[in-house]
Amino acid sequence: MFAQRLAPAIRPRTASQLPALRCVNQSRTLLTKSISSTPALVRNSRNDLKQGSISTLSSGPSRYRQFHVTSLLNEGATDSINQKTMVAFRYYPGETTAVRETLPIPTPKPDEVVIKILAGGVCHSDLGILDPSGSIGEWHNPFTLGHEGAGIITSLGSNVSKTYPNLKEGTYVGVLGPDPCFEPSCNMCSQGKDNLCTTTDEWYGIGRDGAWAEYCAVRAICCIPVPGTPETVPPEVVAVATDAVLTPYHALKTCDKLTAGQTIVVVGAGGLGHNAIQIAKNVLGAGTVVAVDPRETSLVGAKEAGADYGVSPDDLSSLIKEKKLTVDLVVDFVGTQTSFDTALGAVKPAGTIHIVGLMAPFVKLPLMQAVLKDLTVKTSFWGCKTELAEVLDAVAKGKITPQVETKPLEQCLEVLKEFHEGKVKGRIALVP
Repeated sequence: MFAQRLAPAIRPRTASQLPALRCVNQSRTLLTKSISSTPALVRNSRNDLKQGSISTLSSGPSRYRQFHVTSLLNEGATDSINQKTMVAFRYYPGETTAVRETLPIPTPKPDEVVIKILAGGVCHSDLGILDPSGSIGEWHNPFTLGHEGAGIITSLGSNVSKTYPNLKEGTYVGVLGPDPCFEPSCNMCSQGKDNLCTTTDEWYGIGRDGAWAEYCAVRAICCIPVPGTPETVPPEVVAVATDAVLTPYHALKTCDKLTAGQTIVVVGAGGLGHNAIQIAKNVLGAGTVVAVDPRETSLVGAKEAGADYGVSPDDLSSLIKEKKLTVDLVVDFVGTQTSFDTALGAVKPAGTIHIVGLMAPFVKLPLMQAVLKDLTVKTSFWGCKTELAEVLDAVAKGKITPQVETKPLEQCLEVLKEFHEGKVKGRIALVP
């Protein structure tokens, strides 16, 4: 069935679409073979890393992988890269999966930098972008996917050195995906709510070129230096932290103002929920954290992450009564009617339910039940620049350890297929 959905990706373009290809259509191919037997970084152009080397390329946990990018750090924009083109996986209107193309390596505009992408995260939102029903949105122009990115700056636009002296060739950065304007005249940005900037509806990897490529041009103001190196804070961890950690961090800290000693229930303990448990316990000092998930494996992981209790949705009410818990906050990382009903039954009077998950297009609110509880229901979107800096600092200090698996960029289509079939339980980052 999924193979049938992939089929449109190999149709020839019409004449009207040719200009959008930017003279790269001749190199476009659709990946059909797995190349998992070849280590990801070894497949990079030898000229790309120059004299850099990979000391360890095991299939074990990513944090044991050593990335030696010394030459890239030293050479920066003048690294004599002979490579003029790059591989990218892109969105095209009407297509139901990413399209593999070869594009020119971007040149930075005056306020931009070019980043050598070391990892680009994949999440379920990417399936929504590729959903022909337009469940997340519709775009009329092609763009490179990947809204979670991390890498090394290789070149600077003409204005960057003067305006952002902390960014240099070789700086290791994470990318702020929402790409706010940060203009003083912007009602949201001027209040520190840059995640809600309304000057654009295009974000990196969602409307404009993102991190599923070997290089990406990014506005300098959206680059957050990582407090560490690729060896100490792996790129795949930084990449997913820009969304999968930033989103629950913004929800719990900024929106819900979770304070030390409070009791929180996390509905959905995989991915973002797993990170939320660590944020609640290790960063914000929650008193009691209850993880709720029908999957036993997720509950085991939740307890390892710091949850005090882990139960199935059917057992939550009994646990609350048995332990005499008063639930101040329920954060729903699933976003279905069933998960919302679970939250509604668990939260205390005058408590808060925060919906982060988007698995359903809407949920119904039983008004009488909500009114009798004097209930607050919240939602939130992504996160802000200052919060991403705080997130990367917490990750570097070991307070938050996202679970992430790496796959070669060239396996992008296979990864999307696995997501679509429900075979992916955690986070995946694509490594060029």
